[in-house]
Amino acid sequence: MNQPLRNPLLCRRWPGRWSPFSVFAGALVSAWTLSAPAQPQPERLNNLTALLLEAAPARTGQPFSFTRPRDGWIFISAVTSGEGEARLALDGNEQDTILLSSREGSDREAVRHVTAGSHVLRAARGSTATIKKITVKAIPELLYSGLGYNPQIKSFGTYDMAFLQRDVLPNITTLIIPASLKLDDSTINGWHRQGKRFLAETGLNAAAKTADENAAYWTGFLRDAPFLDGIIIDEFIVNRPISEWLPVISPARQARFDKEKADYELYSQAFKKIRAEGQFESKTIYVYVGGSGTKLNQEIIGTNVIRTLIDCGYFVVPERYVYERSSEEGSRQALRELVDGLADWEAKEPGVKKQMVVTFALFSTPSLSNNKQPNVDYHVWMDQQVNTVANDPALDHIAGLNWWTSLLADEETARFVGKLYRHYAIEGKTNLLTTDPLFLTHIQNADFEHGTQGWTLHPAEEGSIAAKSFPRYGRIEGRYMGLISPPDPEHIGDTFLTMKRSEKGPNTFSQSIKDLQPGRLYSFEMYVCDYNDLRAPKSKKPEETKAIASVRIDGADIDPARSFAETYASTPEPKTPVCITYYWKVFRAKGTEAKLTVSDWPETGSPAAPYGQEQAFNFIEIQPYHE
Repeated sequence: MNQPLRNPLLCRRWPGRWSPFSVFAGALVSAWTLSAPAQPQPERLNNLTALLLEAAPARTGQPFSFTRPRDGWIFISAVTSGEGEARLALDGNEQDTILLSSREGSDREAVRHVTAGSHVLRAARGSTATIKKITVKAIPELLYSGLGYNPQIKSFGTYDMAFLQRDVLPNITTLIIPASLKLDDSTINGWHRQGKRFLAETGLNAAAKTADENAAYWTGFLRDAPFLDGIIIDEFIVNRPISEWLPVISPARQARFDKEKADYELYSQAFKKIRAEGQFESKTIYVYVGGSGTKLNQEIIGTNVIRTLIDCGYFVVPERYVYERSSEEGSRQALRELVDGLADWEAKEPGVKKQMVVTFALFSTPSLSNNKQPNVDYHVWMDQQVNTVANDPALDHIAGLNWWTSLLADEETARFVGKLYRHYAIEGKTNLLTTDPLFLTHIQNADFEHGTQGWTLHPAEEGSIAAKSFPRYGRIEGRYMGLISPPDPEHIGDTFLTMKRSEKGPNTFSQSIKDLQPGRLYSFEMYVCDYNDLRAPKSKKPEETKAIASVRIDGADIDPARSFAETYASTPEPKTPVCITYYWKVFRAKGTEAKLTVSDWPETGSPAAPYGQEQAFNFIEIQPYHE
């Protein structure tokens, strides 16, 4: 067989375990045999991304060939000249051409899902822009949860296509939507024209007694909404081994475990049935897997259901909600557990990584927040988690990434996911995206865990300000406790400062905000509730119990359009019906320091609420805000 010519500008070597096919692209499209250049070898950029092709055409209309060693997503970018459209045909398909769209200040780009093997790109009919340079990368599937999941804190706005357009949509391949969400044809067709996909989030059917009933339930969503490219099921559970829960397993608990094991066998059979049905051949199933176990405990979920998902070409989606730790060592240990836990899945079920979409915690606001430590920069923590997956050798060839869910995310964090995807999964970087420290130094003793240390108090009268605590208040606020080992300290968030409103004047507490960068934006967060509602809880409506407090930051410019106070009802365990007011402000620092002052009177005038109301304040977090 004739050997293809090797172009040193196109040749790349792939270190590691991906073995590219040594197939000359011209063999795929005989009409291009004489003109297609030699195939480059993939070059791994990090665990998530590989460079498949990077070239400048020697002549107008030159085709470009590349190899993707296994089924998956590619990212195409091109430097062009001219104002017209840039269109590419993939493997000679002129009926479904790839329109390279442009982001502000960037190259034109597109994504497509391709099968394993060799492929050829060339300018399509109707393309008027001139391609000066083209780059093709293998990227993971990049899921986003999602469209239709608007924030529970309503003041953050609506997370619709317009909101997602700038930071999120250009950097993802797949949108997760509620199964009930109705989309217009223009949204559906516009997304599909980009080669991107929709998944509907579904649940388990508690009434199903057979594999056929389970299969019918899940495929019903695909029948009802034919535009869907698949479903993502919420959720399967992998807990720690039974022996770690109790010294002696009670008959009732053992019966429950036995039923769960039988249920998973039915799920396994259902997946095989769905895969065997021709009408769903193009649809994909993803399964969220949560629970207390960091490793793959097979005694209930078993090897059968995981192996079935792999064999069917479906995807396992482990939920890795790694909460913030209070120390550098604790943070390193948490990241190590993340790696070791996922590596254990691969050791027990070889090949699962290639069908694994790792899901991180996007939830950063009430009533469920993984942003639980006010002295930790949540976005740096997000960054460190993705950086670990992108770089640790044990996690090479992960199939995809996901963050759950925008329903519980502030607008900044909802957008930040797109920045992380761009940095690691598209650009293929190995360094951290952020340059800020993990541990914040702007405010000391932000949760009053050390009493009033670091704070300047100005009580209106003797005894009207005090440091107090209430068991499990952090949990009532909605701070995510986590289920993984080691157990999360239950006391986080249980301490606070109380101020009893006085008719003699406002109570205030204050502190200098340190280590600011002049001209930079920052966010401020705080939780406030009626202390008496903790001691004698009663069901109330949030609109009836909004806290009365004011926040002043001297030495900074507050952005009023992005600042608010909104009251929410607590929902986590224990079910204590407390309404808590969530304060959020965005400000721009004028200098390296500013002064924070919190009062229990409104900004102007006297309070309308009765004097004597005692309010609890905590979680005072100031961290850099990403525009």
